[in-house]
Amino acid sequence: MENLYKSLLSGADTLAEQFKSHLFGMTESEGPVLILVDDQHNFCANHPGRTSFLSESPEILPAICGQIDDGYDPCVHTVDGGCVIGTQLATEKTHCGYFLIFLPGYQSQTVQANMDLFELLLGQTQLICQLIEKNNQLHHLQLTGMSKNSAVLCSQ
Repeated sequence: MENLYKSLLSGADTLAEQFKSHLFGMTESEGPVLILVDDQHNFCANHPGRTSFLSESPEILPAICGQIDDGYDPCVHTVDGGCVIGTQLATEKTHCGYFLIFLPGYQSQTVQANMDLFELLLGQTQLICQLIEKNNQLHHLQLTGMSKNSAVLCSQ
């Protein structure tokens, strides 16, 4: 039973889905585009119609993720129509991929001038991911404890 609870409440896919469900509804339709990228460079965005630059230039996503993997975290990448800033999304136990923010109309200089603000924002996304994982661990412990004390499961 404990393995069932662990499989339901842990893992990169579960954590990424929960992260996405919490964050993706927080921006206006004309605001920043939030992009979640997995290890195979598959991505999902809160405004998919505004990520054409990723499909038009398929080398951009691996280049951004590669820069992050090389230690440029956060990474700033200029694309057609704006700028992308990204970071690795990970907790103590789980690598969840990468979190990118596409800023339409921004230039690299604007992002660099406001880097302190962007680093704070990306740090908060890391914190959200860590809190979701801690919450999942708490639920796992509660379910495990309840199943150990369950009269139905104990009598079997």
